[in-house]
Amino acid sequence: MNYVIIADVNCDLVTELRQRFDVDYLKGHIVINGEEHATDLDRELFKTPEEYYAVFNAKGAKLSTSPASTGETVAKFEEYLSKGIDVIYFALSSALSGSYNFALMAKKECDEKYPDRKVTVIDSLRYGTALGLLVAKCGELRLNGASYEEVVKFAEENKHRIHQMGPMDDLFYLAKAKRISKGKAFMGTLIGVKPLGDFNREGKAEVLIKGKGIKNAIDITINYIKRTIVNPSEQIVFVSDTNRKENAALIKERIEKEIQPKEVIYVSCAPAGATNIGPGLACAYYFGEPISENNDVERKIIEEVAAKK
Repeated sequence: MNYVIIADVNCDLVTELRQRFDVDYLKGHIVINGEEHATDLDRELFKTPEEYYAVFNAKGAKLSTSPASTGETVAKFEEYLSKGIDVIYFALSSALSGSYNFALMAKKECDEKYPDRKVTVIDSLRYGTALGLLVAKCGELRLNGASYEEVVKFAEENKHRIHQMGPMDDLFYLAKAKRISKGKAFMGTLIGVKPLGDFNREGKAEVLIKGKGIKNAIDITINYIKRTIVNPSEQIVFVSDTNRKENAALIKERIEKEIQPKEVIYVSCAPAGATNIGPGLACAYYFGEPISENNDVERKIIEEVAAKK
């Protein structure tokens, strides 16, 4: 097992989880009101989620993120390649970031400098805790004796099997991010609309339906997971949130009681992802059947689930 698994900082795997699954990560950048910092998973910049959201929600606050540069990625890879350790790197979905392309350029440079070593860059087509779930599973396989090639093969064959489901309830942030109009945000909030989405084949989240009220949205979430999860007793499910810990706790509790996976792990979405997602999300991440083209299967399932409520 002379290889290391490295993930983009967007993976949400905090210190204890990286230690548990024996994985590393690559920092990126966050700009807060014009001042640049490194994005991290060890609470170096913000000691608690509450501290981060206080900055995020401050009047006039401007936050943005960017991935590690090619040079920074090369430096991270070289920490291991220089010691004779091969690298598998999990990049943030290429549909959302330049992380994957920067990593490919870093791989090319490292291939030339370390011809006897191996670097594989995987476009996870996932982000946030979904990326973390894929990395954690691959770390678990490595710890159980899987070879470099076996881990790469598993990741490529199973990344489209990672689903997400859960409500987003801050429509005003979606309007601020220009994903919906201010009018839709106002009317949606007035009647309690909670968009629910899963991943698509392109590596983005797709809204499949809109619940009405948080209870209805969580009911749909749990029943959708029941219909789409595969072998729950054999897998770890992740639950995360962006400033919606109570909703995430409800989802976690119901998954443990009604679906009974091997384990449910809660993490708070780290600043690298939360800055782009915005507050209001509470979501579960798990392995199911491969995502269908155009989300045709997933859309049909969630419509059937919602119709029964």
